[in-house]
Amino acid sequence: GALAEMAVHTAAVLLCVQSPVLQPLRNLAFQPHYMQKVPAQGSTILTVLKSGFFKACPNGHVCFIGECGLPMEMSSCIDCGVRIGGQNHKPVTGFQQFQSNEDRTQTGHILGDVKHRKTGVSDRDMSPVVFMLMRLLTHLAMLLGATKDPESLQKIIKPLVPNSVSFLQQHIQQDLVQLTRILGKSVDETVNTLHLILSSLLKDTRQHPGQWPVQFSAVLSTKEERNKWEKIVANTIIAPELEDLDKKLLKLNRQIQEDERISSNPIVKIVYGDPATFLSQLPKDSHVHHSKMWSCRKKISVENLGHVVQQKNAKDTVPLLWKFLQMEPELRLVKFLPEILALQRDLVRRFQNTTDVRRCSIRDFLKEPLSDVMRDLLQRRVNVFLSVWNKLRSSLDTNGEIKLPKGYCKADLTLDSELEVLLPRRQGLGLCSTALASYLIALHNNCIHSVNKHIKEDDGYSIGASEVADLHLISYEVERDLIPLILSNCQYSMEKGGETLQDFDLERIQQQVISKLLQGKPLITPKGIPTLVYRHDRNCEQLFNDVRDKVAQSALPSSVMNMISGELQSYSDACDALSVTEITLGFLAMAGENPEMLLADYIQNVLQMGDQTNPHVLQALKRCQLKHSIALWQLLSTHKSEQLLRLRRDPFVDISPAYKEELTAEIAKLLNTFLVHSRLETFLQELHEMIVLKLRHVRAVQEHNPKWSLKESFLPYLDEKRSELAPELEEMFPDEIQLSHATETWKAAALFKR
Repeated sequence: GALAEMAVHTAAVLLCVQSPVLQPLRNLAFQPHYMQKVPAQGSTILTVLKSGFFKACPNGHVCFIGECGLPMEMSSCIDCGVRIGGQNHKPVTGFQQFQSNEDRTQTGHILGDVKHRKTGVSDRDMSPVVFMLMRLLTHLAMLLGATKDPESLQKIIKPLVPNSVSFLQQHIQQDLVQLTRILGKSVDETVNTLHLILSSLLKDTRQHPGQWPVQFSAVLSTKEERNKWEKIVANTIIAPELEDLDKKLLKLNRQIQEDERISSNPIVKIVYGDPATFLSQLPKDSHVHHSKMWSCRKKISVENLGHVVQQKNAKDTVPLLWKFLQMEPELRLVKFLPEILALQRDLVRRFQNTTDVRRCSIRDFLKEPLSDVMRDLLQRRVNVFLSVWNKLRSSLDTNGEIKLPKGYCKADLTLDSELEVLLPRRQGLGLCSTALASYLIALHNNCIHSVNKHIKEDDGYSIGASEVADLHLISYEVERDLIPLILSNCQYSMEKGGETLQDFDLERIQQQVISKLLQGKPLITPKGIPTLVYRHDRNCEQLFNDVRDKVAQSALPSSVMNMISGELQSYSDACDALSVTEITLGFLAMAGENPEMLLADYIQNVLQMGDQTNPHVLQALKRCQLKHSIALWQLLSTHKSEQLLRLRRDPFVDISPAYKEELTAEIAKLLNTFLVHSRLETFLQELHEMIVLKLRHVRAVQEHNPKWSLKESFLPYLDEKRSELAPELEEMFPDEIQLSHATETWKAAALFKR
């Protein structure tokens, strides 16, 4: 009933009032196809102070620098192994500031499922009540649009929903719930507040000064235009009507009570009349025979306290309380950070150094054999992660300091989502997990820094993410901790014949929020955030340099290469051999060893991996020594890709499409001429190694232009290695082949070899 009345009233006002200020709402209601590009609400950049600074390695991976943010020591990127850091505040080449302050405004309606909506706190300079009334008016206009042109309106809602009318009705109901909490009034009074706003729109436009000249287009195609429109509507229409709202509602109630058309209705008499006129007619000694049963006391809530601060113009008097109330809907989630970090650590221990990305759903992963205690613990932590993500995903998309790829925050996560979203990585879906932990840390730090600044303490107390426990974090329960704190500082007064009045001691509430919830907490540095690195994510180029520093390397004899290739015919054998070789290289890079030691002896006696290694693979590698480790990796990685090609699978699935351009018939003919006279096996191995080492990382396209000549790009790489292939390539390789043909050139050579 109330929803239909609001929708009808909104439609009548939009049809009757021709003010340009209302044109965006009219378009949503009657011409939604014009409003496809309206920037979404809640999309400004969150500025967060951290105890340290984010930097990026030359390959774009995020790194963290503590203290002043300038490097004092050298290190290696955890994702790709390249050199990062610096000496005496001077960063090494390519180690730069991580750029995260770009605007990521989306278009359309992006609030998603109503179950995961946050409390209506605006990220712009707008009070919660005004913000929620703006949102309610927008939803009502969209509801009208959904009934008139459902197809066009459907395109505005992201992600897509099966029934836009039902979806918007749920959001309008939620708007009313949140508005009721903020105003601290009954549902009827909240609905009447909206009707007062709608009635005010019927006033002559000259009664709304400040609307002219109009500084936006009717379709609000940019964020700036949307912000200007919102500011005009908020300041010239909504805010003036909220002044003396209590008096206006009392006056409205009297008008309803005196309206002859409905005043005879007994329900109207009970709701709007004086209880004294009908209490005498009720049975004596009844529980309902009391005036308190027939009056609505203002409800006290965190949202309502924010409205009180706004109404009293106390934002400058209690600035920290105001900031806390603005952040509170998200700040209450910070207490879940230890559980999320514990889940990440468990998953890193389980999957660290595995060869390939795990492909399954979260539900399937939880079905794996585990003890009952471990399964219950894992299930609880996963549920916490999913719940927190779903409540913060829109903020992560627009405000998070780690930019997530487009579409990652589009929909809620469930147990049927891919397991990879839980795995804390610096790329792919694993960025979701890393970004969530980073965002919660930033929320905590932002608030604690403001507290320290307010009480004039420095930010010297900090701990790493690996040390975080419940006692270090902003942690509270709204009903158990916040509401009693507010109630203890609320005083009531009553005048004869009048309503009970509330008055809050805002300064004392601010003092107690600081002392009981915020003071004494450390800043959290991102150092120690769990990070999962798969073996294929390693920077092999840096790994090989480290191995060469510890163990002298030489080429494999042709006879040994032929024997290994002959014995490792299956794809699984090639994978097993490559896996054990990569593990060996990892240990050699750190500890070194005698170059003349047999590889099989090192695996069995030093690494103690004899029982875990395929006997057939050990037999195939028996003639290799540690000085052949890098050459063996080159042979086996090429051999594995050849096997994938034989199975009609793409061996370069993680290489940019920019390097996968098809060869034309003319170029293929020129390539075949070269292959007939070349050292085919050496060419295959060297080109494969260059593709894997140089073209696989995230900034490859920026550093290796696909339009460059493959010959001119390949020759310096071969010269650096002093490869015997270099003179042959320089003399005979076709100039017409570009770097964009790299993977197809290798595939053509592999097929030619067959």
